[in-house]
Amino acid sequence: MMRVIAAGTCSTLQDLGRHGWQAQGIGPSGAMDTWAARVANALLDNQANATVLEMCVSGAQLQLERANWFALTGADMDARIGGLAVPMYRPVWLEKGSRLAFSAARRGCRAYLAVRGGFAGDLWLGSTATDMRAGRGGMDGRCLRRDDVLRFRAAAPAVCPRLVKWSTCLALPPLSSPLELALIPGPALMQLDVAERQEVEQRTFTVSHAADRMGLRLVESLPSATRLPAILSQAVAFGAVQLPPDGKPIILGADRQTTGGYPLLGVVAGVDHPGVAQLRSGDGLRFRLTDARVAQSALCRREQQLRRFRLAVQAWWRGCA
Repeated sequence: MMRVIAAGTCSTLQDLGRHGWQAQGIGPSGAMDTWAARVANALLDNQANATVLEMCVSGAQLQLERANWFALTGADMDARIGGLAVPMYRPVWLEKGSRLAFSAARRGCRAYLAVRGGFAGDLWLGSTATDMRAGRGGMDGRCLRRDDVLRFRAAAPAVCPRLVKWSTCLALPPLSSPLELALIPGPALMQLDVAERQEVEQRTFTVSHAADRMGLRLVESLPSATRLPAILSQAVAFGAVQLPPDGKPIILGADRQTTGGYPLLGVVAGVDHPGVAQLRSGDGLRFRLTDARVAQSALCRREQQLRRFRLAVQAWWRGCA
């Protein structure tokens, strides 16, 4: 287990989400950057849905009270133990008594810490994902606090069985500025003025200070959005780009509401969801229009990469047994 010395800005326990309950008004929650969370678990040969620690903007300080294997992915928060840097994107053995300290994110927004076997979290409706609005899942349905104790689901070996000298190539490349996001067009796009339709692709948008796990509101507006006809509320997904009456687009995240009544500009392609999760206030982004077929092909190629990597990692862990 490990004890929280300092909790950071917003550190929560998350898995891949609470799916199948949106019709009942319960959102999925779960890791914002599911790719980083899945890679962290793959590095340790965990189940893909094993619970991880998500840290946002600035990380926690953690005291290890039991040695174990860990993996760190996502945003670079300059993780250190006693002044020594902890490598990212590879399994790392950390001894009992180590104090793991994270700083503010130097690149990206959210970092993920996985432990061999996964963290133990409160289970609600089949998921340990923290739903802060409902106050359920994770650690009492809330962000971590000082003196919280994080428990591991599996016992660690008594000693480090093998040193690791390899890492994964599945780390996402450094975020470009502005970040390009593939957008599958929605009905509202064709209802905008012709000039603004072109502007959606040509303009650089900026993430405002109103950015959290629920969604990212953009600074720039599309004025003709004020004239769009009202629509009936409809189910919404991660990456949906809504156009409220002020014309400032909102990109929805993991803690989004289950339905939305704003016109839909489009949906960010699944392969670019990690980019959405790593954006923070002040970052720039641009939309590149695509279609569902192209977006699905890109996602399938990335999933094949992860499957091949998982097979290689499983063989390595079997060699450790």
